[in-house]
Amino acid sequence: MSSDNPVHEAKIDETVDATLSAVSQRRMVLPAILFLAGHRPLAFTFGQLLLILQPLAVLLGSEGLDAWVRVLTHPSGPPALTDRLAQLLEEDRHSSPEVKTGT
Repeated sequence: MSSDNPVHEAKIDETVDATLSAVSQRRMVLPAILFLAGHRPLAFTFGQLLLILQPLAVLLGSEGLDAWVRVLTHPSGPPALTDRLAQLLEEDRHSSPEVKTGT
């Protein structure tokens, strides 16, 4: 099975996007962007670490690590994550009512 399979890629996008949406619902998008920007040089290492820990995660019932391994080990993965988080931040900014101060 090739990793270029569009069905498989859609599953990866769905898994990662579900996690990013959960981050957005908790209003933690900006800290996540800062975390990704600060740890971008280590993204490949984190991806390899997830690959090593994947058998243990399967035993514990965690799924979706394969999607994160592919995103983190691909050279354009971390910038794509940052772009998606920035998009979620803009959507949140436009959908939430403006907070006015008493000045």
